[in-house]
Amino acid sequence: MLHIHSATLAFGNRPLFRALDLHVGKGQLVGLTGESGCGKTSLLRAILGFVPLTAGIITVNNLPLDVHHVDAIRRLTAYVPQELQPPVEKGIDLISLTHGLEANHTCSSSSIVAGGASSASSFPSSLLSSLGLEPSLLDLTAAKLSGGQRQRLLLAAALSLPKPLLLLDEPSSALDEESTQRVGLALLRACHDDNRSALIVSHDPVLLAFCDKTITLSPLS
Repeated sequence: MLHIHSATLAFGNRPLFRALDLHVGKGQLVGLTGESGCGKTSLLRAILGFVPLTAGIITVNNLPLDVHHVDAIRRLTAYVPQELQPPVEKGIDLISLTHGLEANHTCSSSSIVAGGASSASSFPSSLLSSLGLEPSLLDLTAAKLSGGQRQRLLLAAALSLPKPLLLLDEPSSALDEESTQRVGLALLRACHDDNRSALIVSHDPVLLAFCDKTITLSPLS
């Protein structure tokens, strides 16, 4: 599904990583870890075409990442960045916000996203339950949601998108161990049962323990 070959990324004269090879097959859950500043988030954004590689090749579902295929690659990908906390009124607005990200756009124009939800009543309650969330949270004002609830709602939004590739940046950073276990199980089901592929950036050993493999990025001196 996702192949990264000999990738190098630098900002100006500052290299983040060099000659990175990474493969995420269909049905695989892969973790990406390493010290802060080594380029983990930048790699996720590079896969989506928002950050250009200095060198190397990225392909998604056999499509090379270039100007001709970047839109098609984004249509295959569900992405949740680490920092996504703009002002919203209700929990359901977090779903709408995630579905509306440029990186998550689809060909659908009649709703937020094909297979997604435009109201609290239409969002799959089973998905919320698997993450330890009550459907009533969708109707709560955002100010009454905890950081962990917000984070799991964003993850639920990504999982509800009909995309074969998930890119998730620190999806358990605000969660306790029990909630992290739920997230890990939900991601395993998405990959192993639904044959989706996921690359997750995380420092959380509890979450990384669910991964089929973990890649560690080392900082360059």
